[in-house]
Order: sequence, then C-alpha cells, then structure tokens
Amino acid sequence: MRPGTLPLAVLLTWFLIPVPAGAQLQPDTPEKPELEWCLDHLPYRHDYPDDGKPFGPSVDFMQELAQRAGFRLRFSPNTPFSRCLRQMEQGKTDLMIRLNDSPDRRRYMHLIPFDRARTEVLLIRKDSPDVQYFHQLAELNLLVVRGYNYNHRALKQLAQQTRSIPIDSQDAGLQMLLIGRGDALISSFEVARNRIQSNPDYHGQFKVASLDLEPDEASFVHLALAKASPYAHLRQQLAEAIETMVADGLIPHYFHNLPQTVASDH
Repeated sequence: MRPGTLPLAVLLTWFLIPVPAGAQLQPDTPEKPELEWCLDHLPYRHDYPDDGKPFGPSVDFMQELAQRAGFRLRFSPNTPFSRCLRQMEQGKTDLMIRLNDSPDRRRYMHLIPFDRARTEVLLIRKDSPDVQYFHQLAELNLLVVRGYNYNHRALKQLAQQTRSIPIDSQDAGLQMLLIGRGDALISSFEVARNRIQSNPDYHGQFKVASLDLEPDEASFVHLALAKASPYAHLRQQLAEAIETMVADGLIPHYFHNLPQTVASDH
C-alpha cells in the first residue's frame, strides 16, 4: 500500500454513520423515492441510443444500487458531463457516477467511493510528434473537459493554462483533435478506448503519447449525490448499499470486464 492511501473498505466504513439495530433498507413499495441519474452516452459503459433507454454495465450497476438502497431510478436525457455537474450543483438532478474527488465537488456533492480510479493518458493525432515530458504540454493546445478533475497534480495546473481549450465532453474533444482544432486530449485510457472503438471515423487516427500520467498515490472514483437534491438525506442508505456491493465482489463484474482492444490506436 502506498503511503497516505487507505483500502476502499476502510473509506466506506468511515463514511457510514451508525444506525439503530434492526434498521433496514426501504421495502419495495410505490412510495419509494425516485432519483435521477444524470448521464451521457459512453460506449460500452452506458450506451444511450437516440430512440431508447440507456443500457450497459453502468446501467446494471445503478439498477442494482437502486434495488439495494430502496429507490426508483430515473434516467436523465443524454446530457454532457459538464452540464450534469451544473445540474448537480443546482439541485436539478440527483446522481452521477465514477467522479474523482475534489474540494469543489465536495462543496455541492456527497461523494461515496466504490472503485479505484483509472490512470489517465494523453491522446494525440497519429501523425503528431510524441510527448514524453510535462514541459512539452505547455507548448500544446490542450483540450480540457469543463469541470473534469484530473488525478495527476500537474494536470490540474495545466488545465488552467491560457492555451487550454474548454470542451463539453470527451467525444467533442476527439472530434476537435481529429480535425486539428487542438493538439492533445487527456482521458482515462478506458474511456478513450471505448469511444474510439465505437466510431469508425476514429480508427487509426490517434495514439497514446509516452508521457507517464500515473498519479502520485492511489485514488478512487465515487458515486455522487447532490447536496441540493431533495433526497440528499439518503446518502447513508446509498453508502450502505455500495458497501454491500463491494463486499459481494460486484464492482469488477460491472466495471473491469470491458473490451480490451481498439484496432491500432494503442
């Protein structure tokens, strides 16, 4: 274990508040609260077709969470990530998943850890020179998702530089990178892989730079509950349900068994 890090089970234990003996999750009744999950289209995680409901392992995870925590799950429309954050802050939606921690997010969200964060990578066009060192990033027009919280400390600083280009989603970033309206995009490897895999226009167009973006210490992704939500008082029920899902070994089932290859884009 790296210094300064704690196992997920310990973090969840600290998060939970003791409850009276015999307390149970809410029964399956029509009076169950209905919470909205704000999400976008993320291939192989939560696909969101234009003419149907979302599907995929993240959807299965959220439905299992709703069952265990005793609430009904409602899907938002297909909503860009940055807009979901704004709606969480305003109390216009209730839940998001797989968010990194930050002081600003803790200001308006309850964050419940449930999985290790993924290492980020720097995506560049296939014909671009390689990027090996952090000082090279200062020379690039870096595509930065609004509201995204990067795991590596240096990336958080670079995201504020004058040459950064704000975008609403990683898919928008890939489109801009493809046509040369930016030089590089930072993404988790898994998310980039899935988006490239799902769009033939992206095949063979990008590569991962050699720059090592491994964070200094392990971090977690979280289920987020808006503090301005009318259901903010359910945070303990959500934390208890997450704890049972972690104990039952369901996190790898939902999030660690995704496609492993993307043409020649690695």
